[in-house]
Amino acid sequence: MRPLQALGALAVLAGLSPFGCAQNTMYRWGGYDQALYDHYKNPQRREEYVAKLSGIIQAAEQNGGVVPPGCYAEYGWALYEEGRAAEAVVYFEKESKRWPESRPLMEKLIRNASRAKAPPAAAAVVPASAVEEGKK
Repeated sequence: MRPLQALGALAVLAGLSPFGCAQNTMYRWGGYDQALYDHYKNPQRREEYVAKLSGIIQAAEQNGGVVPPGCYAEYGWALYEEGRAAEAVVYFEKESKRWPESRPLMEKLIRNASRAKAPPAAAAVVPASAVEEGKK
């Protein structure tokens, strides 16, 4: 199990209310729990999932709401998987600051992301005609 799967599963469980269908208004869930569930069910729809996470975070931050536990971390992980390690660290730090109980895991992810090398630049494609001209 990925480290963030466990964190995400805990976040989904935290959103479940012992009072049936009662709405938990402590956080700006914004559909995070459903997005996480849908992502694990249909990982091929990753772009939708990442966009949803971004929207949830932006809406909560702009409206003074509290981003639900695990959301910053999941978004950071998505950025990390895309090779955007520096941006991922920002969200891992936000998760750690907002949810101190996640700090040990976030510190490991921050350390690993900080060590990650940038993806190799694509090799320049040299047209065959330029190679032929160089031989003359």
